[in-house]
Amino acid sequence: MMDQIHFHVRRLCPLALAICAVLAAGPALAQRVVELTPNLVSLPASDLSLVTDAEGREWLRFAATSWNNGRGPLEVAAGPVETGSGKQQVYQVVYSSDGSSTLHYSGSMEYHEEHDHIHFNDFALYTLQPLNASGGSSRAGAKTTFCIMDNTRVDTSLPGASDTAFYTSCNKELQGMSVGWGDTYGAHLDGQAFDFSNYPDGLYQLRIEIDPKKLLVEESKSDNMSCLLFSVTRPSTVTVLDSSGNCTGVTSITPDSARMGTSVQVTISGFGFTPGMKVRFEGGNGPRPVASDVVLESDTDTVDTISATITVPYKKQPGRKPLWNLRVGDSVLFDAFLVTPH
Repeated sequence: MMDQIHFHVRRLCPLALAICAVLAAGPALAQRVVELTPNLVSLPASDLSLVTDAEGREWLRFAATSWNNGRGPLEVAAGPVETGSGKQQVYQVVYSSDGSSTLHYSGSMEYHEEHDHIHFNDFALYTLQPLNASGGSSRAGAKTTFCIMDNTRVDTSLPGASDTAFYTSCNKELQGMSVGWGDTYGAHLDGQAFDFSNYPDGLYQLRIEIDPKKLLVEESKSDNMSCLLFSVTRPSTVTVLDSSGNCTGVTSITPDSARMGTSVQVTISGFGFTPGMKVRFEGGNGPRPVASDVVLESDTDTVDTISATITVPYKKQPGRKPLWNLRVGDSVLFDAFLVTPH
């Protein structure tokens, strides 16, 4: 069966555009076989709106874009139909610079009635998280079907990228995303909304995670997640507060260092802070900073601030990793605070 799939893929796509770019670089590079893995990047949600349907239900609608900045295309090919479920197995095709390819099992495809075409399952997960909205609770929505194609030009200056889209249809046999191209699911499409009817006004974070089950082969998984911070005010105002993609509720600590055996007064800024939140340091070694006198100084619809006293105990030997992560509640700011020698 594997041989049939290999033949099937090569017949449909005999040579990915990214391979041509690598081989054109010269004989020396061509002799060294390089695996041309894709790398999926999640962009923050966009085009947010709060709308009311004919039945009086409120919906938070949004668009989602993921794109490929890797060395080769993301390509998935249909395999055999699973007995009983009716779903079709999917294999990711990973090309190499010598024109060869390997297959990796990556889940399944199935027909999507609302969109009237075949979708690749388990491609993205959406999570709506209240940060400062009284009465709101976390709600996760699994985007179980996604038709992968080139419909958004992101950065076609990358090596191996093409000026024109290559994967242009929701094919039941082959789908993909070229280097430098992305796939945008518009806010009007089915599945691009949360039922917001019982949610209060306030501050929210919308997280998009690509390949949440980690079924796809990529160069890195570190950029598969992005977040958007926004506020909602009835009847229909949605205000974006942070579109950087950062998924932490902590943005800064000032000052961001202290000497061993000393104490400093700091101001911590972020979103969604509440009274009684714990401030902790983790991830480093050596003298661990300790927070005391933690006070919520400002609690607004936008940026919140906490004041605290940070004490660094004295030790004869400094730590090998004196750069500490700062945790406020469930949010973490990485490499936030430096402990310097006495």
